[in-house]
Amino acid sequence: MVDIRSMLRDDVPELLRLTEAIVTYERGSGFRLTEAELLRRGFGPRPEFGAFVADRGDGRLAGMAVHYEIPFMHTLEPLLMMKWLFVDPAHRGGQIGRRLVRRLARHAIETGHRKLCWFVLKDNAPAQAFYRGIGAMPDPDWDRWTTGEAALGALAAEAG
Repeated sequence: MVDIRSMLRDDVPELLRLTEAIVTYERGSGFRLTEAELLRRGFGPRPEFGAFVADRGDGRLAGMAVHYEIPFMHTLEPLLMMKWLFVDPAHRGGQIGRRLVRRLARHAIETGHRKLCWFVLKDNAPAQAFYRGIGAMPDPDWDRWTTGEAALGALAAEAG
């Protein structure tokens, strides 16, 4: 039986393991996150993120839904962002991802959020199908844009 609950300090090693797994899956590079950073950023005086975890009961986590808040938008309402939803491959197919998102949705409503947003890789068809299955849809109005290190440096240099 897997219990869905809020993250605890003792979960940090497992959160790090799952985070590295999703970053690897997403073809990310430059992974520098550490247990110390997770502790500081998640449990410090002003936590920067939260997470709901799928606790297997044996010290291991089967999955996580990591979230953070944008404090206000033009509506003066906060926006809840899901940073990562990840279920260990050995535990997929058992509704853990759905249970994690349900718990995050309950948290959103309890904390005054009217929307939950996240990003999905354009080529991650299984994730897209999962999200459509829970009633989500791609944002029809927005695409994510980024500046790389070179463009960011050039812009900053132009600022003087």
